[in-house]
Amino acid sequence: MNLFLLVFVFIIFGIILISYSSKNLDFVAISLLGCFTAGFVTGVVNNLSFWEFINFIEFDAIIIILSMSIITKIAQDSNILEYLAVKLFKISKGNRRTFLYLICFITTILAAIINDVIVVLILGPVVIRLCRFLKIRSGTYLLGMTICINIGSIITPFSSGENIIIASAFSLDTVYFITNYWIFSFFLLFFTIFLMDRFILSKEPEIEVQQKQFVLELVNTDVMISNRKMFYINSIGIIITIILFAILPLLYLTAAFAAFILTLINIKFTKKKTIDLLKDVEWEIIFFFISLYVVIGCLLEAGFEDLFAGIPFETLDPFIVSFIILILVSLISGFVANTPTALIFIPIISLLIKEGFPSIPLYFAFIISINIGGNLIPQGAACDMMTLKIAQNNAVENLNFKRLLKVGATFAIIHVGLSIGYLFLLTLFSG
Repeated sequence: MNLFLLVFVFIIFGIILISYSSKNLDFVAISLLGCFTAGFVTGVVNNLSFWEFINFIEFDAIIIILSMSIITKIAQDSNILEYLAVKLFKISKGNRRTFLYLICFITTILAAIINDVIVVLILGPVVIRLCRFLKIRSGTYLLGMTICINIGSIITPFSSGENIIIASAFSLDTVYFITNYWIFSFFLLFFTIFLMDRFILSKEPEIEVQQKQFVLELVNTDVMISNRKMFYINSIGIIITIILFAILPLLYLTAAFAAFILTLINIKFTKKKTIDLLKDVEWEIIFFFISLYVVIGCLLEAGFEDLFAGIPFETLDPFIVSFIILILVSLISGFVANTPTALIFIPIISLLIKEGFPSIPLYFAFIISINIGGNLIPQGAACDMMTLKIAQNNAVENLNFKRLLKVGATFAIIHVGLSIGYLFLLTLFSG
């Protein structure tokens, strides 16, 4: 272990985190500068070649993130999300309890497939407009959406950047997520909605029957579809893509094929070629991820894993180790961006598995905590901040920072508590 190099790269890593958390700083430029600086110093000290730094980057994860960005844009252009929101309202027949369950459920499912911020960005304003037509406040429905979105991130390996990174690092496919996380995720989802209904929604005024009937007659789902043929083709294409994710082992190839086949199909409708869709990709996030991969690689070259070499792992109980990971990552991801948290803990999890600890409880503790920890404070999850921004821009009365902090933190604590119980069972049966 090179202590000087390790401290130097850690300082760069900290600077990158600070830049990402600050609105006034250009985090992409700082991340790339930090990446090149850490790479240059590490390369000189450890005599590394350019291609060794390239090997630090998980290109399969980058390909998945890029491909899912394109698929998300295609879904957005097809008005699929707006149609679903209005359709759910029609199905609920204006019953506020049914509508809450349906909107939270579909938000969770959508967050498991496409970018969570896009889900909030599109569904949020639609829910606000529906509630205004009904002459009720929309804050509780927006709260339900943003809290359940983080649960949706647990359902698939391609739901978020951090899940893609973790799944790529440990070769976890969709079947693994279905087998190990679906039972707990859906229990968590319906228990969360039940609590919101029982303790929050039930205290709000009922919808007037006459107003409800008026809105049901006024709202028309067909109006939401600008191009019916494009809507149906893309809906079928995205459903097929999800099925292929569950069947095929190589997620990055499935994502890439799906993205570019959908792009070719959509040219006749939108006149957008690949170069046009690539302009809408969040390239700043892609370059941020690449920079982090290189910096984390430099940390490993400096001897990061050696910090844990003296710990007597053999004396530790598997449940206690997984419990510490769950609590620690939950707290960190509540205050620090999820992606850096994931990358810094991947070597730690790998080392623990090498030491003989069962992988299933460790993966569970890692993936669950990094997704639900974001609800601890609004700044911990991008979708929470987007929900708050939409609420503020639309003058929603019953959703502000204080309420989102209070309700979000309460549910985060409940979710962590339930996760600890399930973790105990996993450790018991996998030990």
